[in-house]
Amino acid sequence: MSEKKQKTGIVAECVCDLPRELLEGLGIQILYFNIETETGTFTDSDEITAENVISYMAAGKEMILSSSPSIELYEAAFRKSLKDHEEVILIAISSMISKSVETAKKAKEAMGDEGEKVTIIDSAHLSSGIGFLVLQGAKLAREGADAKTITAELEEMKDRVFTSFLTKNAVFLYKKGLVSKGVMILCNILKIHPVLIMKKGKVCLSHIYFGNYEATMRRYVRDALKGRKKIDPRLAFITHAGCNLRMIAMMRSEIRKYFTFQEVKVTSASATITCNCGPETVGILYVLQK
Repeated sequence: MSEKKQKTGIVAECVCDLPRELLEGLGIQILYFNIETETGTFTDSDEITAENVISYMAAGKEMILSSSPSIELYEAAFRKSLKDHEEVILIAISSMISKSVETAKKAKEAMGDEGEKVTIIDSAHLSSGIGFLVLQGAKLAREGADAKTITAELEEMKDRVFTSFLTKNAVFLYKKGLVSKGVMILCNILKIHPVLIMKKGKVCLSHIYFGNYEATMRRYVRDALKGRKKIDPRLAFITHAGCNLRMIAMMRSEIRKYFTFQEVKVTSASATITCNCGPETVGILYVLQK
């Protein structure tokens, strides 16, 4: 007897910062962003990595921009998924920080009647904050859920995803227009390390730390976890851009002091995420219980 065909296909963007092998193993199609530099334009993950971005920036290069896939690439991904599924869901990066959702909607419109089978979910998150939604969407799809059911659950779930990042300095926040030049200069002089959180789809400055960066990382872990109630214990992500193994081991150790997760996955930020946050940025991401 043949295996029952999965009704709903899931499409994700590389900025969900889940390993390619994991996404492909779950049958999830991946769309890749582009990185534009002084030397050319490259496809995230395939042609440029976070390590490449960090080396490029360390060389003093200023011009680096990221952009979402083209209308044609979204449409091609939707049509490919519809060959194997009755309907398809795209789980996209927050529309408040990227044109991804807008572009995907244009692709859906270009498909005519076929576009009715496409659902676009604005995750209101970035990085592995999106990853939580992608994993849950894939799980529900494998269980046979339709697009309407999956969408309803993910729309509820996205309000429970906690996405935060500690950045080493404010240089890249300034370059991306998130803080003023004066704030950037002040942060550098005083060794201020900003913490960013996702709030209603926007990247917001949560608070700041002063002093040694590794000591700051310990305080960041404590404040992200200590005393917080109703954390879902199943999974947390440590997502980073160019942090060394010692830093990651320290983060794992600090997390265990304040909360016991069944699994803590370490993931590397995509080139797209890295060029927007800068090297040695690190985040703790988890989901709150209903």
